[in-house]
Amino acid sequence: MTVTLKSPATSSGRAPSAGKVGRHAAPRMGSDLRAYAAALVLVALLLPLNSSWAVQLLLVPLLLAVPGAVLLRALRVPGRAVASFPIYVPCASIVVLLGSGLAVDLLGPFLGVTAPLRATPLLVGLEATCLMLLAASVNGPADAAIPWRSLSRPIRLAWPLTLPLIAAAGSLRLNSGHGHGVALIALSASIALLAAGLTFSSRLDKALLAVILYAAELALMWSFSLRGNLVYGFDIATEYYDLHQTLLTGIWHTAQPGDAYGAMLSVTVMPAELHFLSGVSALSVLRIVYPAIGALFPVAIFGLARRMLCRRWAFAAAALFVAQVGFAQELPAIARQEVALVLFAALIAAMLDTRIPRRSQWALVALLGLAMVLSHYSTTYVAIILLALMLPLQWLISWFREIPRLTTAVAVAFVTSLVGAVIWYGPMTHSAGSGLAQLAQTVEAQGLAALPNKVPGGSLLAVYLKGNSQTPISAARYAGLVHAYYTAHKPFVAPLPDAGISQYALRNSTLPAPPVKWHAGYSALNLSALIAQQLVNVLGAIGALLIVLWRKVSVISRQIGLLTLAAVLFLAVIRLSGTLAAAYNQERALLQAAAVLSVTLCWLMQRLAGWRKWRQAGILALASISLIVLFVTASSLLGALLGGPMQTNLTNSGEDYERFYITAPELASAQWLGNAVLPGELVYADRYAQLPLVAMTGLTGLIGDVTPQTINQFAWVYADRSNVVDKQGRTLYNGHTVIYVFPANFLKANYDLVYTNGSSEVFHR
Repeated sequence: MTVTLKSPATSSGRAPSAGKVGRHAAPRMGSDLRAYAAALVLVALLLPLNSSWAVQLLLVPLLLAVPGAVLLRALRVPGRAVASFPIYVPCASIVVLLGSGLAVDLLGPFLGVTAPLRATPLLVGLEATCLMLLAASVNGPADAAIPWRSLSRPIRLAWPLTLPLIAAAGSLRLNSGHGHGVALIALSASIALLAAGLTFSSRLDKALLAVILYAAELALMWSFSLRGNLVYGFDIATEYYDLHQTLLTGIWHTAQPGDAYGAMLSVTVMPAELHFLSGVSALSVLRIVYPAIGALFPVAIFGLARRMLCRRWAFAAAALFVAQVGFAQELPAIARQEVALVLFAALIAAMLDTRIPRRSQWALVALLGLAMVLSHYSTTYVAIILLALMLPLQWLISWFREIPRLTTAVAVAFVTSLVGAVIWYGPMTHSAGSGLAQLAQTVEAQGLAALPNKVPGGSLLAVYLKGNSQTPISAARYAGLVHAYYTAHKPFVAPLPDAGISQYALRNSTLPAPPVKWHAGYSALNLSALIAQQLVNVLGAIGALLIVLWRKVSVISRQIGLLTLAAVLFLAVIRLSGTLAAAYNQERALLQAAAVLSVTLCWLMQRLAGWRKWRQAGILALASISLIVLFVTASSLLGALLGGPMQTNLTNSGEDYERFYITAPELASAQWLGNAVLPGELVYADRYAQLPLVAMTGLTGLIGDVTPQTINQFAWVYADRSNVVDKQGRTLYNGHTVIYVFPANFLKANYDLVYTNGSSEVFHR
């Protein structure tokens, strides 16, 4: 049995006793069941009307709340536990949506339904699942009722949600060619709201603080996800194509050999279910609804931190995540991780939640773990590694600190995730074999490739700070290396005879960047942000170590410290090993680790602040300044204030914009090429020109080396807006970035221009 030690941080947020909750909840048991049944009826009645945006606005929250509330009741999860961590509700709804959608998809063909992923079968499956869960909860305990009435003053709590609407308006105005004024207002208001929340957190209601965190994160995510004519980001182009194919065929097949994206229900079955039941378009599900789910992650951090920190420092832990705007830019580009990260956070909370009865806790943990497995393979792999490290660490620490030898719920989370991953990615979908085999071969051939960016005589500290980030090489060196590689390993590629003449030699391209207005301030802010970011990691690790070894901390605090130590170890290995960094993106690993790393950091800050007012004021000021510096430098605010490059959320130019902003003409040309190319023909497109091709056609085997000496003489070459208008070509070669002048002269001299719309072109011979 887990024993929790009393501390000021935990006692300040203590939930009412079970008996007290039970006396208030008992009269409402029947009314709650009737309310949930009425909500399910309402979903069915609104389905024929879901072409209306007002109905869609009502159906999406219903689909993300009612199934989860019903499941939690059926599992006998106490209402006070749900009230203290409300993320359980949408995560449980995701579990039900995944389960019912998968059941309909698999059972439909046996019942004569050739396209089960359609509105009527999906509605029947969801309603039947929820009704069975309602029936199972009829005789449940009184304390299983969720105290919805505790969410008082909903209008007073909802005002921060105007911020995402302003951000959405700013993105749409930028898409229409207008200036960035509205988008800049939303971005500035986000940091102002976070800073105000941190300053006055001790006076504000915890529900309002949670809404502030959610609103700020959603505003940031929508500022990126709503840019362009399709989707924003790299991975999401493939995810969109997989979803589109699922909608066209009306069925998802378990056999997905070598296709890790297609095997994820979070990008196939679940968004299809949300689309057909709510009426929201598939594109809007990825651009609007999924970011609304992903924005729950900092709220989950806040709820987790509240179990060991006071309100102010719990808010600081979550605000720190929001302030690192790169996370808000990264998440909308990976739809499957948006869902999986929230499930991961709920999994951590559930496996450490001693307020939930054991059997209910184990069942909830198992379901959340399986849902995570079905949503994202990489998030699952990292979760398995962290739990695998945490279990022996806890056993070791238990010999000299007060903590159980084994927390059964943690073991259940580990076993469920591991077994679920082995089965789902293996014999069920056959989706992970090629990737894992390739990683094993790379490790065997290259080893761990420690600090691949180190140079003789260089500083190890500088190399570590740089990590395994992509380093640039010249266009000439890239052309020579890739030509030699093709000659040795791709003899089927036959370049044209004049491809090697000097006039067609690949040349470096200089990226235009807005001038910096104040170089000293610009450099100082960037340096401050680098120091602050490294201090976040270092102090978070120190805080975790102190929590583990400190005598007077609660058991849950020590467990979070152990989980953080496991995360720090994993992050260090990825940062030091080029091989592992290539297998799993460092930024995504840090994003997942932030669920606990920011909590242990703020535990240390709370300890340093102590009880003296002058120390509290000093630490709070330091935290606020760090928060603002991180936000300003990670967002486009620095560019807007002092000049320099800006991201797509504030501009219609620049490197980020050229990479990820997809226009309607690019989609049209990509669609044309997809219809024209024959099976087996070679198609060339540089790294980012591939995105509209993948999203619209699903073409595989695209070749990203668009150089005169690597283009086959009978190939197709696709040029996007950046290639045609900006004359830039981009690629990633052996971990090195290359930006070069797109070889338009070579293509025009030797290939036919078979399609053009002014901003994108297709060449063929």
